[in-house]
Amino acid sequence: MSAPTDDFLDQILARAKDAGATAAQALTNRTRYFEIEFDHRSVDLVRSTENETTTITLFRDGKRGGATLNGRRPEEVEAAIAAAATAAEAGVADPANDIADAPSLPPGDHGPLAPDRAAMRAQVDEFLASLPARHPLLRLRDSLYTFTDQETEFANSRGLRQRERRGRHGFRAMFMAKDGPLTTSFNAVGGSAFSPFPSLYEAAGVGRLMAECERSLERRPVAGKFVGDVIVTPHCLTGLLPSIAGALAGPALLAGSSPYKDKRGERIASPLFSLDNAPRSADFAEGADFDEFGVPTRDLPIIEDGVLKDFLVGYFFSRKLGMAQTAGVRNSRVRPGETGVAEMIAGVKRGILLSRFSGGAPNDNLDFSGIAKNSFYIEDGEVRHAASETMVSGNFQQLLQDIHAVSKEVVNFGDCAYPFVAASGVTISSK
Repeated sequence: MSAPTDDFLDQILARAKDAGATAAQALTNRTRYFEIEFDHRSVDLVRSTENETTTITLFRDGKRGGATLNGRRPEEVEAAIAAAATAAEAGVADPANDIADAPSLPPGDHGPLAPDRAAMRAQVDEFLASLPARHPLLRLRDSLYTFTDQETEFANSRGLRQRERRGRHGFRAMFMAKDGPLTTSFNAVGGSAFSPFPSLYEAAGVGRLMAECERSLERRPVAGKFVGDVIVTPHCLTGLLPSIAGALAGPALLAGSSPYKDKRGERIASPLFSLDNAPRSADFAEGADFDEFGVPTRDLPIIEDGVLKDFLVGYFFSRKLGMAQTAGVRNSRVRPGETGVAEMIAGVKRGILLSRFSGGAPNDNLDFSGIAKNSFYIEDGEVRHAASETMVSGNFQQLLQDIHAVSKEVVNFGDCAYPFVAASGVTISSK
């Protein structure tokens, strides 16, 4: 029988010291995983797996090295410690490289301990049985309904100890539509939750995306080039918001490339827009009690009523910048507004419902340009048709300022939660 994890981590820290480390930390994840894999015809696979990984980080005179191992076999532990020590020896000294000094928390326990496998299978069967009537033109592939039970334990040589367990359900669907010679590109959506989903159609807004996918079979480009409105869907925000968050994060602040580096306390967005970092939220199944350095997480506003309240700075960059740590783990929440999606659409003279954006990363000024995917043209308050070969471009700094509506409706993905957001001033054109 393997040693308790606390003893195992203590042994690693002792061996790291023997290997010449001036400080060390170790983090172990033990995962029990159950999945049902299916396509639009039937269930393809049902399986359970277990895994344990440990990440070891050694510090030697301001240098840092790390290694990861699976399991606890003594020879593999020794090899991992040796590899981490070698990496540290070859590293570059930096005063910011060190372990954390933080309070140890009581063990955290979140979510169910085990899946109801029969209920999960029944939900998948119901989903597949109803799919031909709900969405006859859809084709599913590589779709999953899962349950993950994960225990995370952390220890460092300064005496910091942390532990938490999270049990969560997850759903991922990948799909396209086909009607004779007409086809769409694949779209995908995924989400997680502590409790089983009431229906798989309700998981992470998948039902709406499926309906939009079928409607995308007949696409055409928008006419001409114009400056109009964009309604960014929650699913699109999962891809766009990291670019904005990146401009508020430690690396951009250290590089001096963030356009917001001197803007704390100033208005950088519409008063309708508020962004929180909420790793401790009770409805984020993929939140965290502590970060990779063992530092306890906390919820805090980043942008509140348009005003920049704080930056997203983790442990290492807090030391580099001489700033307080604010966000060792990121779980973003854009607060809902008071407008319904139908009302938002009705207020658009000419614009686009942007469900997916395909483009490169924005530049330091946050200019962006790319192709609207799985999106729809809006004119005179009505969704007219699916858009094809349509370009959208603008600037995220200005887009935040030009937000004029935020929806009441919100999609919770398990690690973030977003409403629909409407803004003006985006350039829209045929590709």
